[in-house]
Amino acid sequence: MIPMNSDQLGQLLATASPGSTIYLVGIGGCGVSGLAHLLLDLGFRVVGSDLAANEETRQLTERGAIIHLGHHAEQLAAAHPILVAYSSAIRLDNPELKAAERLQIPLARRALLLAALVHRQRGICVAGMHGKTTTSALLAFALENLGAKPSYAIGALVPQLARHARFSTSSSRREEALAEFQIDQSLLPSAATENLFIAEADESDGTLSEFRPQHAIVLNVDAEHLDFYANLDAICREFANFAQQTHDALVFCADDPRLAELFARRPGAVSYGFHPLANYRLVKCEPRGSRGNEAPSDKDQSLLTSAATRFEVWHSGQKLGDFTLRLIGEKNISNAGAVVALLHRLGYAAGEIAHAIADFTGAARRQQELFSDARFRVFDDYGHHPAEIQATLQAFKSLGARRLLVAFQPHRFTRTQSLMSEFAECFGQADKLWVAGIYAASEPEIPGVTSERLVEAIRAAIRRRGSRREEAQFSPSPNEDQSLLTPSATVEHAASLDDLRQAVRAAMLPGDVVLFLGAGDITKAAHELAAELREESVSSNEQLLAELTASLSPESIVRRDEPLAKRTTLRVGGKADLYVEPASEDDLSRLLKFCARHQLKFTLLGRGSNLLIKDGGIRGVVICLNHPNFSRLEITGDKLSCGAGVKLKAVSVEARRAGLAGLEFLEGIPGSLGGSMRMNAGAMGSWLFDVVDKIRFMDYAGVAHERVASEVNVEYRGCPLFKNHIALGAVLKGQPTAAETVAARMQQYSSKRWESQPKEPSAGCIFKNPKAIPAGKLIDELGLKGTRVGGAMVSDVHGNFIVNKDNATASDVLSLIEVVKQRAKSARGIELETEVEILGEG
Repeated sequence: MIPMNSDQLGQLLATASPGSTIYLVGIGGCGVSGLAHLLLDLGFRVVGSDLAANEETRQLTERGAIIHLGHHAEQLAAAHPILVAYSSAIRLDNPELKAAERLQIPLARRALLLAALVHRQRGICVAGMHGKTTTSALLAFALENLGAKPSYAIGALVPQLARHARFSTSSSRREEALAEFQIDQSLLPSAATENLFIAEADESDGTLSEFRPQHAIVLNVDAEHLDFYANLDAICREFANFAQQTHDALVFCADDPRLAELFARRPGAVSYGFHPLANYRLVKCEPRGSRGNEAPSDKDQSLLTSAATRFEVWHSGQKLGDFTLRLIGEKNISNAGAVVALLHRLGYAAGEIAHAIADFTGAARRQQELFSDARFRVFDDYGHHPAEIQATLQAFKSLGARRLLVAFQPHRFTRTQSLMSEFAECFGQADKLWVAGIYAASEPEIPGVTSERLVEAIRAAIRRRGSRREEAQFSPSPNEDQSLLTPSATVEHAASLDDLRQAVRAAMLPGDVVLFLGAGDITKAAHELAAELREESVSSNEQLLAELTASLSPESIVRRDEPLAKRTTLRVGGKADLYVEPASEDDLSRLLKFCARHQLKFTLLGRGSNLLIKDGGIRGVVICLNHPNFSRLEITGDKLSCGAGVKLKAVSVEARRAGLAGLEFLEGIPGSLGGSMRMNAGAMGSWLFDVVDKIRFMDYAGVAHERVASEVNVEYRGCPLFKNHIALGAVLKGQPTAAETVAARMQQYSSKRWESQPKEPSAGCIFKNPKAIPAGKLIDELGLKGTRVGGAMVSDVHGNFIVNKDNATASDVLSLIEVVKQRAKSARGIELETEVEILGEG
């Protein structure tokens, strides 16, 4: 082999010819697929292999990567790579690694290549045994919201980031940050936040010392990865060496006694945590309660929508600020505290940080909700170490479920063997537990180390807790951990994942929360159970449908499994679980309270323009203000009082009849007033809020409000108020003018629109216009007009339109959007942003 360190890899990449090929073995894993995204961003040609296709390989294929299924020496040789990188899960006798060795091609472990890429910018490494993915994802999400536009490599898919790894060459996007969060530009940090690269630094294989970051966060240190390290002392030495290589701020958790011992006296070290001596001290606040007691935002796709975690941060003896997190549990508060501490050190104000982290909904398989209805909630979580499991169960217990049912898959024989006693004690909060077979993760079996043995160890721990509980009744100890004195009802072994899924389903009762835990393939069972529940939930939904219908007036429309494709101008999309057209503001208020009471997510739907609904449809309730009572239009003098459901074309027509100018541009916008207020829709150089005098809206608690337009903050293609409020209507203002003059201008706009826009079904303009060039002109110059994916096509009339040419699916449209974005990025260096709103499940 020709092994290389991170410095040598950096030199190789820096001197490589443009378009050089890098071959990635194990490209379907989150770590290696993230490398592939970074290399594609840098202009390299990426070829790779893995045993099966998945979401990661699909994304990479759409970006132009060549991916082989299976590992074969000849496909590596045919690629002529300058470098071969591989996942730690790949065995060294892999035929492609052997071929690289034979052909004298340099080889690199994934972490070393990541370190080389991080060193190209100002690295922020997140390290520790537990919580790295959530913390690094939150940090990337926050910095993106704050306008820093960082590079990042996250160890899992993150729904709120377009992809889980990105190499950004743009220094910042301050104007967007200013608009979205109303940040005073004079308060923005200096160059300290430019060219940042956030990365998880993995300690599992001794590569932590390869990273030399500008800043670092160290979350915890634990007896983990003992298949590689001799003992805990060896792990601590690895982290101590890592700290020595951190140039600036080292942010560490003061609640971890080993970290405190390692770093408390280190110059420049910054501590955070619940510990009273932490530099950034965290204080957990009482929960706000369920959704019925607070107004969630339109963006609220939280994994745990029924809970919002509040905490305070104190710094230098003074309260720094109040913060809200949509993830639950003290561990997530601690992770967020690390992010707050680092961002504050980088110069951001507490209020800016609070805005930036508030809507974060987590990474995939980190408290990820797969299913929720009036009966059950099903979650999938990556936790596989006893410390992680205990913290996760404590967090989920706070949801107040009737029972917490837990399915666990041990990960690695070595971990199970070395931590058997800890595993036996960490499930004390579970009301019922199933243990699946051990996921080997390429390890050989260890005789005597089995999941059956672990089940027996857990049962023994339950018996011990039962005995201690009996003793405590006679002589309770004030220092006894009472959470460990409640024995779990049962623990069972599952011979296969299919048996596991069936056993869990058979045991479920209304009010249960079900949690699947493990780093292996147990996630398949979790997703299969969620799919089964969605299919069988007809009877439950029928009951929910009946209750909802009874709570609204007879004039309201309530339907189940409503097809949404017919309700969008693009004519694509799946079904809505429940579809409601409330007949009045009172009915809308009752509907919102019903959703809160039953913990149902809801989505607002206008006339379906500027909207792309995914093929899986929309879970929960879809609310459409399409009833005639929301579509009233009255003219008094030069004012038009309009309901949210009024079509904009109807507004322009009535204004023409009344001889009111200034509203002609609305003729060409296909949506309703409510949706257009939310998007601040525009055409022909004019914007809706140019003609709005007063608005009426409802908060998510069901209370109506009015406000004059001058008090409402609006921006390009958006009105922030309607991210967490529902538009009920508005008063528009016109300018008295001769009706024939208004009619002539409307005819001029109409002719221009039909000459420049396609007649086929579309969602309107797909992309926002970049500053350098209009999106349509850019797409035209790139020669992409007429480009097709399935039934979707880039319009040959206007490049910024994607039309439904031949029974397109939402997947067709999304794939075509990605083709255009990648072409614009590779050919012009322009990152196109979608203007169309994308909703639903794929």
